[in-house]
Amino acid sequence: MRNYGQSLYNRQSPVARCANFVCAVLLTLVLIAGVILFVLWLSLRPHRPRFYLADFSIPNVNRQSGSGLANLPVRFTVNEHNPNQKIGMYYDEVVASVFYGDQLVATGSVMHPFYQVPKGDTPVQGTLTAKAPVPSDPSWGRFAGEVSAGSVGMRLELSSKLQFQAKMWDSKNHHIKVECDFTMQGDGTLRKQDKDSQCTLYF
Repeated sequence: MRNYGQSLYNRQSPVARCANFVCAVLLTLVLIAGVILFVLWLSLRPHRPRFYLADFSIPNVNRQSGSGLANLPVRFTVNEHNPNQKIGMYYDEVVASVFYGDQLVATGSVMHPFYQVPKGDTPVQGTLTAKAPVPSDPSWGRFAGEVSAGSVGMRLELSSKLQFQAKMWDSKNHHIKVECDFTMQGDGTLRKQDKDSQCTLYF
């Protein structure tokens, strides 16, 4: 019995066979290039940074009465981690704000622009000066009561601009906001359960 497929191949002209061979080679090269690009994309795809609240304190917060929190130091440390293996991160100036509910307690610039190496960690530390709440504020009675009870809900926010940097490309600047919700104890220190808790990143 004749092999129809083999006979058809033999009847093809050399030009047709050459064209089929070239098409097969090109298709193989395209597939290989696609796989390589996919692997490169996976290795260079930037992962967002992570932030963890390491410490917070307002010394002598439980000893204030007439002036409220005005002029008290507000200290904190937030640890930043870059999870990328081959991508660095350039941060613009970091601005921090502390809130009690919707009331702004303190705000200010806490860190100059810096570069974060791949897989690196940087502590973002700051000392701000409290402006509120004070006894004339509507929130003072509730705040003072929570201090006496030993549990005050607070929020720390960090804002900056972030650019991913690799050897072959740089990303555009991204506005980022970091929110750390936590509980302050009656002596002005961070509740133990909130130490090293992960903050929320808005990108």
